[in-house]
Amino acid sequence: MKMLETIEALVGYLFVVGGRAIGATPPGALVELPPRKVQRSREGDTFFTLITPYGKTHATANIYEALTHLAAEVYFRSSGSLTSALREAIHVVNSQISETGQRYTLNMICAVLRGNEVYLARTAESVCILRQNGDFAYYPDQLSESVPLGATPSPEIKLSRCEVAPGDLMVLCDRALACAERAALNAALALPDLPAILEPLKALASRDTQALIVQFATPETPDPTPIPKPRKNTPPPETAPDNPVAQPSDSAPAPETPQSAASAAEQALEPAAPIGQRAALATSKALSSFAKGLSRALNRLWPEPSEAGAPRIPTMLAAILAILIPIVVVFVMVALQLSQFDLTQFEQMVRDVETAVRQAELVDLQDERLARTVWLGILERVTYVETTSGRLNDPTLNRVRAKAQSILDRFDKVTRRTPTPLRNFGEGAQLVGPIVRGGADIYTLDSSRSAIYRDTLAPEINMLITRNTQPVVQRGQAVSAFSVRDVVDMVWLAEGGVQRANVLAALDTQGILITYSPTFAPATAQRLAGADLWSKPIALATWRGNLYLLDPEANQIWRYRPLGNSYPNPPEEYFDGEVRPDLSTAVDLGIDPNGNVYIFFADGQLRKFTSGIEQRFALSGMPSDGLKSGRAMYLDGDSPLPSIYLLDSADQSIYQVTLSGAFRYRFRANDPNLFRALSGIYADRDNIFVASGSVLYHFSIADLAGQPAP
Repeated sequence: MKMLETIEALVGYLFVVGGRAIGATPPGALVELPPRKVQRSREGDTFFTLITPYGKTHATANIYEALTHLAAEVYFRSSGSLTSALREAIHVVNSQISETGQRYTLNMICAVLRGNEVYLARTAESVCILRQNGDFAYYPDQLSESVPLGATPSPEIKLSRCEVAPGDLMVLCDRALACAERAALNAALALPDLPAILEPLKALASRDTQALIVQFATPETPDPTPIPKPRKNTPPPETAPDNPVAQPSDSAPAPETPQSAASAAEQALEPAAPIGQRAALATSKALSSFAKGLSRALNRLWPEPSEAGAPRIPTMLAAILAILIPIVVVFVMVALQLSQFDLTQFEQMVRDVETAVRQAELVDLQDERLARTVWLGILERVTYVETTSGRLNDPTLNRVRAKAQSILDRFDKVTRRTPTPLRNFGEGAQLVGPIVRGGADIYTLDSSRSAIYRDTLAPEINMLITRNTQPVVQRGQAVSAFSVRDVVDMVWLAEGGVQRANVLAALDTQGILITYSPTFAPATAQRLAGADLWSKPIALATWRGNLYLLDPEANQIWRYRPLGNSYPNPPEEYFDGEVRPDLSTAVDLGIDPNGNVYIFFADGQLRKFTSGIEQRFALSGMPSDGLKSGRAMYLDGDSPLPSIYLLDSADQSIYQVTLSGAFRYRFRANDPNLFRALSGIYADRDNIFVASGSVLYHFSIADLAGQPAP
């Protein structure tokens, strides 16, 4: 057997969606080499993984990609043995699904090439096929009922190990490919190289199939698909590309004749031909063919009577046939009609949508009213085809939807993001924050339980490595001489009236300031003087060690000044003049590096104050339909371009504006349901962490650097 340095991996991919082979890497497939800084035992490892859907509920492509990178990150970071690292990678992915409350479940298989050995870890319906010296081994040999990732807290993991040599082949695949006819599958995998293998596999693939094929070879073997180098910490763009919709592969579109925009719009909005007409035509043709075939079959089974006049078929059989034949006809025709609709009908409907798109593209986007109407019509056609056919995730329809939505978003100044769920805090959670420190620690307050959680973040991929179920602070906990009751907000206190700098500070409405240091745990607390002046503070901010408490019911902001390592004196009134603003509907506040106070109101109004005096301030360049409400805000004064983030849950949007009020971005989730209950946000340069409902999310804005705002 040859040694480690003589074996390399050549990689190929099989990706079939809706019966169509796609020349792209499946989103759940990843081959990863060790990063620069890795423990010595993993320096020569190559990590392979394939994550595929389990059942009919699918996640979005970016989630599969993020989970594969998370698995690789955990594997190479782990300090345990190889097999324990594989187990840990799968457990973390399982936790990411189950603890964020996702509705999908997954299959996952991992493999590690170390020297001339391959270590496998399988879950659910994932399969590994090995070809060695003309023999084939399937792991498992027969698929049985299994539990997918995300269904239980502890996944069932099957481990195995084998030796490999140049010329051997390894296939990581889903159930769809593994259930193909075994002899034909083995014949395809017996072919000499990856390009030759992939072609027959496409024919054997079912409607939705994914596979990662690895051929072990010597360094001299030409590599059709090189293993990618280790990733750089550069997030991929999240906005949908504005590419033209792909034309059908079997025919080129006829040349367009010049026509007016109005005519093009009418054709783009023209509804598709009724399904009943097409189905009836298909049914009549099928019925005619079936009748002819049935006639020939009956002539053989039941020939003309003999000269004696006696029929050549028993009377009882004739009666049974007379009953069964109509039933068989009904079943056959239903099957034929469904089949006809599933293939020819669906393809024709997709072509009709593509024709409508070509007509819509003739409408001048400068005519916003007409263009908006036309592209809304395109979205409705896509929804109609998917609803009628029951087919989702068709690549062509997805591209059409992305194009139409991109045009409509351009009119509405919307920048789409695909948030990644980090953690689900459970039903009834009311999240505040979060706060991220050092790119690794993330703190989230669940005000319904007065509990603050500290989790660990992998900064390279911005996903949680650990989720701590035990809060660092919670209701009923004894902290110093006090008992925690109702925590309403928290801030990071770099300096001030506390025993140590750089601590998390949380406000308890009973007049207690709780502080927590990740270095010097546990939490400590001090009583704030003058708490009897408060009515109901709802938000906390800090500037140069001072604490600011927003108290709408008292129509005041209370300011505490530090003295030594405490806040011993009663608060000052921030608004002390005769003319004071009405704060009854205020929801949050922020303070910029110069000490200017910004107050956000429930109606979406943002106002600016300096030393208690209101300044001239207005939002500019905003979308015409923007800011329907105000929920929370975050002022990021540490970025090169300081910004204010405003949460509008009624609009399901996050607005980013400059400190002077100039509009920059309006972020919405690709899944509109995610931002229905926005409650908190934190910006760590290019990384945005959002609390919505009971779930904490992350998305990146790194791809927007240097680009003009919408």
